[in-house]
Amino acid sequence: MTTTVAEPSDLRVPAVDEAEPGPAPGRERGPLLTPRRSNIILVLLAAVLLPTLTYRAMPLLPAGVPQALAIAASIAVGAISLNLLIGYAGQISLGHGALLAVGAFAAGLCTSGAGLPMWIGLPVAAVVSALIALVVGFPALRLRGLYLAIVTITFGYAMYNSVLLWSVFTGGSGGVTMVRRLFGAVTIPSEADMLAAALVVLVLAWLLDSNVTRTKLGRAFRAIRESEAVAGSFGVDVARYKLLAFVLSGGLAGLAGALFGFCVYSVNSETFNPPAGLEYSLLLIIIVVVGGLGSRAGAVVAAFVFSTFQYLMGTLFGTSSFVYGIAPILGSVMLMYTVARHPGGFAGAFAELRERRSRRAVLADDEEPPMPALPSMPRPAGLPQALTHDTTVPVLEVEGVTMRFGGLLAVDSASLRVTRGQIVGLIGPNGAGKTTLFNCISGLLRPDSGTVRMGGQDISALPAHKRARLGLARTFQQIGLAKDQTVLENMLLAQHVLAGYGRTSALAYTARVARSEDEMRQRALTAITALGFAGREKAPVRLLSGGQQRIVEVACALLTDPELLMLDEPSAGMSPAAGESLADRLRDLRDRQGRTVLLIEHNVPLVLDVCDYVYVLNFGRILAEGTPDEILAHPEVITAYLGEAVA
Repeated sequence: MTTTVAEPSDLRVPAVDEAEPGPAPGRERGPLLTPRRSNIILVLLAAVLLPTLTYRAMPLLPAGVPQALAIAASIAVGAISLNLLIGYAGQISLGHGALLAVGAFAAGLCTSGAGLPMWIGLPVAAVVSALIALVVGFPALRLRGLYLAIVTITFGYAMYNSVLLWSVFTGGSGGVTMVRRLFGAVTIPSEADMLAAALVVLVLAWLLDSNVTRTKLGRAFRAIRESEAVAGSFGVDVARYKLLAFVLSGGLAGLAGALFGFCVYSVNSETFNPPAGLEYSLLLIIIVVVGGLGSRAGAVVAAFVFSTFQYLMGTLFGTSSFVYGIAPILGSVMLMYTVARHPGGFAGAFAELRERRSRRAVLADDEEPPMPALPSMPRPAGLPQALTHDTTVPVLEVEGVTMRFGGLLAVDSASLRVTRGQIVGLIGPNGAGKTTLFNCISGLLRPDSGTVRMGGQDISALPAHKRARLGLARTFQQIGLAKDQTVLENMLLAQHVLAGYGRTSALAYTARVARSEDEMRQRALTAITALGFAGREKAPVRLLSGGQQRIVEVACALLTDPELLMLDEPSAGMSPAAGESLADRLRDLRDRQGRTVLLIEHNVPLVLDVCDYVYVLNFGRILAEGTPDEILAHPEVITAYLGEAVA
């Protein structure tokens, strides 16, 4: 396979100005009515006009269909909310039915109690549910998987058996009337008009979710789902983004509950109490899994299918409890079939068909090329400048770092220094504590004692994402990429700290967000072309070979022009050709790009060939340090690591 590699001098791209509040001087503003905005307007007009045309001008629909479709739209909004939390961020929730209930009652109290219009009740419901979801999200900072699921289902039951029974909130046995008030005494009179309103809300929820996925928010969520450690190394504040996922999901769930309430006119304590409330939670789970985790379109289509199925069964066969019991049975069967045959849901099944072409293109040649020249990217203006350019101050100083795991002493008072412009190696046998020390340096682990300084500044208390912003980039022993995302998406994720916009702007996808995303995309495509991966930017990383994934990982680490590049066994998984050329690429990083590298590598000849200084770690302690020649002559290293000397 022939790979075209650009020289590093050809890879310079304009810096990204993160602090830029508006268009750069001389840059023309884009058109007000972009193709995307035009499409949004057309879809909203269709949502408003189609129900009226089909129900009033052309009465093609039976009387009960508009209400059934409006309820389906509300369930679709709920499915979007749960898909954001589970499908994107990987945080399990089995208590979303309670958030639907909170939204319904909050909107009902606004319209019937306070006399406010429904277009105020809907956002109030979203805000109240978002605040409650924020509280529920705090355990997610410590828990995951089954334990988090238990917390969320416990939250649901607690709400069903306490707050949702209080008459001050639920209106007692009479419930809360959901007044469809637009303003004053004007209300939505017909089900067709309510369907139009429900479709408009669905379109807006779709748009919000789309803005999440096409900005740094969605990339951060998916990175957290893949690996919190990898997300932190790219500068993602894992704790904040987890809470943000709960807040956004909770807000959309409250919006869905309020919309559902307006569709059915009133809600009471029995509407969402067990077993009904739990059924709503499980229904959303079934919809999201069957539709496809992470697929917005799959969740919406599945929501309409499941929601309208019960209406059709009731219309055709009556409204007996037996008929209504068929829907959950069918949902359970579909869930088991999906988990067994298509874990990615129906959307995943279609995606697999598309990926077959990518797989054939990626795997067209069995032999990997030598490792290409790595891209040289200038430091964007939006990032803090180097902590110091004084060459007498080491880029990295580690003093007396100790790390224990229970009774196991993994790192014992380890100290090392990395001087600017050098490649420093860290070698040692398996289990010596090298990766643990790396994790302590990068902020993934908080050592029991010791100090880590970068450019003379103590960073011991900083979390991983803040160290990444200061210019510390790293790779992982097990490749640190979001493997379900494409090569391009990983390159964009690696530039998380470069995104010159906030989370609120991302949700609205303002012009500033569009400019920043375009600049990061161009930067990523430049790097992809330099690596010889042009044409593969849309291929999922998991389809690449191990060596190709390693090349992409190293390139991602270089995209932010790091002050210190930490490589954890970069030759692992590479083909012999790529492994042999790795030494040349590392020397290029030092000599042509001026990089500072801290290298863990089991390939001892490689370390001794490229490193200026080497530390040997054994049983968590620094056994020896010095130049490669000094390490080769060290008797303890020869005995403990390299083997007995040959007579």
